[in-house]
Amino acid sequence: MVKVGDFTVELVAADTKEAFKEHTAPDGQVYAEVEPDMDYFVSVKCDKGGVMTFIFVDGVDLGYHMDFKSPGKTSYGRWERIGGKQTMTALHFNKTRQEVGTTPDMLTGKVELKIHKMGEKYYQEPRDFVSRSLTADSTLGGKKCIKSTTSGSHSLDITPKDRTASSKIVNRRKGEYIRTITLNYCSALGLIYNKILPPPPDLDSDDDSVQVKRENSRRKRKRSTETSVSTARVPPQGNIKAENSRAETVTVQQTDALVDLTGDD
Repeated sequence: MVKVGDFTVELVAADTKEAFKEHTAPDGQVYAEVEPDMDYFVSVKCDKGGVMTFIFVDGVDLGYHMDFKSPGKTSYGRWERIGGKQTMTALHFNKTRQEVGTTPDMLTGKVELKIHKMGEKYYQEPRDFVSRSLTADSTLGGKKCIKSTTSGSHSLDITPKDRTASSKIVNRRKGEYIRTITLNYCSALGLIYNKILPPPPDLDSDDDSVQVKRENSRRKRKRSTETSVSTARVPPQGNIKAENSRAETVTVQQTDALVDLTGDD
């Protein structure tokens, strides 16, 4: 986890609620070690109230934020409000290209937690909303080998029991900026590229790329094809929820309009 002052952010697996293993670089930056094809949530904990939190994934604003009226904890994913029903769906780590001949920034994703004070309250008529999608084309700063998308399969019904489709939305204007907290994520190979983990014996690294030594495996495959009858070619080779310590502390808001999860004015 990354904890700065009263705020903590970490990435947790959607099925187990366990945080991904983390590594700290010499410059103090924290990297979560992840793998492709896994669902996750961004877990945020605030030890103080009166703040609103925004999440940016790979440079893209998810388009909504959480209000902490008092200390609490919640989880970010793909949020939608359709006909009064509210659903939080996990984000997903996708592998988008081969991790060979790449640069460290192409192997590294980034989650940013931006914190502001809560501004003045106002009300708005209810309307449907779906948070922004994360796709292979939405990442800022170039292509990524492992990146986040909004294609997770784990979904949670977070509709407040006292809410209806006609309930008015409680909104808060964005207040004074407090700080930004950054948590990086990448695969084990990304940790090697970023010089956080040493390369294993079967890897050679240079300034531009990491290449796997395949000579022994090629020799084994060659001997296998020479001695076999067939000469076919051998190819190379949570129950988690948007939770908070108190039921009344967290509200979900799209960037332009807040949706109060609890109905607490």
